[in-house]
Amino acid sequence: MTAASEPSREPGSAPAAAEPAEPSRDEYLHVHRLMCATKALDDRMHVLVRQGRAPFVGSARGHEGIQVAATAALRPDDWLVPHYRGLGNAVARGLTAREWMLAVFARAGDPLSGGRNIPGGCFSHPRLRIAPVSQVVASWIPKAAGIAYASKLRGDGAVTLCTFGDGATSKGDFHEGLNFAAVHRLPVVFVCENNGYAISVPLRLQTANPAIADRAAGYGMRGVAVDGTDVPACYAAAREAVARARAGEGPTLIEARIWRINAHTSEDNQARYRPAEEMAEAARHDPIVRFQEWLTGRGWLDPEEARSVQDRLDREASEAADWAERQPWPRPEDLETHVFA
Repeated sequence: MTAASEPSREPGSAPAAAEPAEPSRDEYLHVHRLMCATKALDDRMHVLVRQGRAPFVGSARGHEGIQVAATAALRPDDWLVPHYRGLGNAVARGLTAREWMLAVFARAGDPLSGGRNIPGGCFSHPRLRIAPVSQVVASWIPKAAGIAYASKLRGDGAVTLCTFGDGATSKGDFHEGLNFAAVHRLPVVFVCENNGYAISVPLRLQTANPAIADRAAGYGMRGVAVDGTDVPACYAAAREAVARARAGEGPTLIEARIWRINAHTSEDNQARYRPAEEMAEAARHDPIVRFQEWLTGRGWLDPEEARSVQDRLDREASEAADWAERQPWPRPEDLETHVFA
């Protein structure tokens, strides 16, 4: 983990945030379980799409480490503003397998959109403080700054976590959101999940400076680059950024460099623009496998137990899908419920 920038503190500003304590074994094992739960749901969705039972999947494979670790650094009263690939964020926030599958099958009980949106494309969960997700790339970044501004005005101590892909950093919303957050020293953490592709456009064709964390210096905020497949490093970076935000030290931009294991979505054929060697290399950078090896090395998790955890969550995802498919469809008369215009 490297700090790309560290702005000077203004005279009379809040004292520096205390260094977060090292997470416990149980905390790390909880993060591991949430990552495995994310993989189980993601894998099951791909099966459902191939079976013709579900319409779409925007895979989070390869993103699980940074998504779960960053979200695990939050408190229940904090806010999450994820992007449309943020299944791991939602699971870490408390979304259940059954709730997710209700959305996949667009059933009436879907707590994310009441069966109105494609799975993961657009959703929100007020009880879990997950703000509405949008498919308009980067449009949620200024919204996250606005939520953090409201928290600062209210003095409620809440921190906002905002996630996005590397493609979002090429949009004007990215500049506006980060600039506003830095000017007002808002309690917000921006996380760029840099998988090297904006759909099919590689990072080298998006920006002349591939070090996205370096951009933080231009806004006067702290920037951190981290290996997004290194879960302990991601967790440490997120916990530190959240602590700084809560202490009044302003926003942080975290760039997590990861590998996109699957295609952009189930509608995408990545073989048309990614060499076979690169896709094979991406599969070798699975954050779940790396984290399991780290836990095993510490004597906190043995391989058999890891397989048991994943098998159990795979069954839970399958059972949740079968259950959700049997639930009632939305009623036509509820079409305009919660629609204001």
